[in-house]
Amino acid sequence: MTRFATLIALAAAVVPACSAQSPELPGAPDPAVLDEFQAALRDWASDPGHYGVSAAVIFPNGAEWAGVGGVAGADEPLRPEDLIWIASITKTMTGAVILQLVEEGSLGLDDRIGDWLDPIEHVNPDITIRQLLNHTNGLFNYTWSSPLSPVVTADPSHVFSATELLDYLEPPAFSPGEKTQYTNTSFVLLGLIAEAATGAPIMDLWETRLWSPQGLDEIFLPGFQDPPGPVANAWMGRPPATETVPLDRMSLLSLGNSAWGLFSNARTVARWGRALFAGNVVGDAMRHEMTRLVPAAGNIPGESGVGLGIRSYEYLGREQLGHSGGSALGSSLLLYDPTTGITVAVIMNQGAGAAHFQLAPRLLALAAGDP
Repeated sequence: MTRFATLIALAAAVVPACSAQSPELPGAPDPAVLDEFQAALRDWASDPGHYGVSAAVIFPNGAEWAGVGGVAGADEPLRPEDLIWIASITKTMTGAVILQLVEEGSLGLDDRIGDWLDPIEHVNPDITIRQLLNHTNGLFNYTWSSPLSPVVTADPSHVFSATELLDYLEPPAFSPGEKTQYTNTSFVLLGLIAEAATGAPIMDLWETRLWSPQGLDEIFLPGFQDPPGPVANAWMGRPPATETVPLDRMSLLSLGNSAWGLFSNARTVARWGRALFAGNVVGDAMRHEMTRLVPAAGNIPGESGVGLGIRSYEYLGREQLGHSGGSALGSSLLLYDPTTGITVAVIMNQGAGAAHFQLAPRLLALAAGDP
């Protein structure tokens, strides 16, 4: 089978119906729209700089479409069940755990880091949980650390812990509250705070609070959990890229932790996005807090603002909510469109040149009937 093969599936969603603000669409999606989805994936995969794509759309009435295009490996087509690095979409899950704990009174959005964690070099203990969630904290992004790269390369089998990652911090970039600047450090700290507040590992909190209640079983954190399904090979570097077996690169994968470490597929990510933005993961009051936006950092295509563990985007002339992800072995974009109640997720098994910021809005436009 060629890299341009596309598989299509249509099924009932497992999450509750959208809230009243999202209009219902009667019946199953128009078959012509599904053909357009398939054509969009085929067009994406026909680009010689593209490899594999997993995509999903959930309509306001709960009907789902999921499809794949391109390849997992050089001679192996990508399958809907294949797991790919979703990278920073992980932040929406760590953020949701924190917001649930705030709802329950275990944490407060204005709690300080110093209220929950022992002193950490280069971490201002007065930074609040809210400032961690919306990237207004000024903390150095540990993934920018020059000494970290040779350590990753020296032992590909090493699994970094959260506290090890924080050893690579440098002085802050600015004072808390001064501006927005994206930093993975925030969500490693939030994972540790969630663990301190509950006494449970962040993986268990994801599982018991988010995944199990929503029926999400095609997702895992490499190095800490076993894969629940096949992991697709990935393509590293600019095209022509190098085919890579992700689980042979544990030192690279474990850099993500509770900030950008999870693997999944598009149908699972779309179900998660629908649950978060239109379901019952958090209540109305906390969803309002989650969607109170600060200005975007300006480094992500289409991004218009930053909420608590989420981002806003502006495609089709209106606002969407969601998050993107980028890593050396995977690129992703999750969009929830409040105007129509449509959820879209795309994940590519490549870093450079993935074009996820073009394909996801294209699928949204097709689903919404926009020109």
